[in-house]
Amino acid sequence: MRIEDDALFRRKHSTEKKPLSAQKHDFKHKRVNKIGNPRYESKARPSKGIVKIRYPELSTYNFAGDTLKVMGIERSEIVRRSTTLIGFNGDPMNTLGEIVLPVFAKGINKETNFNVVDCQSAYNVILGRPWIHEMKAIPSTYHQKIKFPSPWGIQEIASENKSQDGKKSNDDLRLEEVVLDPEHPDRKVFVGAMLPPDIKNTIISFLQEHSDCFAWSHEDMVGIDPNVISHKLNVDPTFKPIKQKRRKFAPERNKVINDEVDNLLKTGKIREVKYPEWLANVVVVQKKNGKWRVCIDFTDLNKACPKDPFPLPHIDAMVDAIAGHELLTFMDAYSGYNQILMHTDDQEKTAFMIDKGIYCYKVMPFGLKNAGSTYQRLVNMMFKEHLGQTMEVYIDDMLVKSERSIDHVTHLEQSFDILRQYKMKLNPTKCSF
Repeated sequence: MRIEDDALFRRKHSTEKKPLSAQKHDFKHKRVNKIGNPRYESKARPSKGIVKIRYPELSTYNFAGDTLKVMGIERSEIVRRSTTLIGFNGDPMNTLGEIVLPVFAKGINKETNFNVVDCQSAYNVILGRPWIHEMKAIPSTYHQKIKFPSPWGIQEIASENKSQDGKKSNDDLRLEEVVLDPEHPDRKVFVGAMLPPDIKNTIISFLQEHSDCFAWSHEDMVGIDPNVISHKLNVDPTFKPIKQKRRKFAPERNKVINDEVDNLLKTGKIREVKYPEWLANVVVVQKKNGKWRVCIDFTDLNKACPKDPFPLPHIDAMVDAIAGHELLTFMDAYSGYNQILMHTDDQEKTAFMIDKGIYCYKVMPFGLKNAGSTYQRLVNMMFKEHLGQTMEVYIDDMLVKSERSIDHVTHLEQSFDILRQYKMKLNPTKCSF
């Protein structure tokens, strides 16, 4: 197998050449090489010490036998030796056996042992740590490159950023604003600028019919029914409540704090409280855009709360799961954490002080130790029938995926029906359709 800029992927001993290109790629980008016939497209990327290579033309071959056949490899060449592998999701999988294939990269040829598995995967080949170690290679997920020494100097294999027609693939990711309601021209969403006209128009019509699933202001947020879920702190009773010493702020920051508190009071997210046992200070930090963000210093309260062991999804597994899909929609909940209410018994434990008084949260604020776990528990319950199929969700970031673009609106409708059912609202400025 050859892995480099003008690459072939073929059996060393095959009498009939069956070329397969295998460049390094970011999963968002693609390049097509035409080497003989048929034409194959590859996608590869470095990730956590492994190099993954995918052939979309072979994506219909979901199992090892089909892929090996296309590569000109007979199953009889597999050495029967069963090994148990553990996937990203923690599930065990038994291999069919092993096979040794030559891997050619920038003039260096290495006989490499591969485990063969029968499973559905976005990738046909994974080069693991043994090959990387033998090559003395250094993969970088940030730079989307892999470097290794050779007798003629340091070699580099970089991801390609060109699409099939030679244009930057970032063009395919451009977004345009679309007004959903002519009577409210400020109510806009972002839709892919390069979508085929028929699909784009269908998506826009769908979004216009489901504009109630967006929150255009804090007043539009109804909140999740507390009978469905609420955030409970589960404070360890052996911890003594702590009242932090009041901090002083400069006039500029005091104005920012007071404006934020006035907004929270107006939208019903906080209320005044008297004689709280726990009391925290506000913290004001400057964002990249120069604006200020007001947070609460829940350090002491968090120390008294045991960690919720509810598992969060593995990012690597989620990235792998979206490879090979024609259309993706990224959605973000509007002030996601604030859509979940605090349990009434624990509201006053979130008390904080400013120069005008003492307040506590009625909704789940940012900064609490187990807020992310509570939110993940909610979305797992909401979208349980679709996770891993047509959706991936990480806390308040949601993704709808479709292997065929013609199915995308159907998949969007399934997710929006659930959003309506639970009255969860999306942030239109952070969604991309």
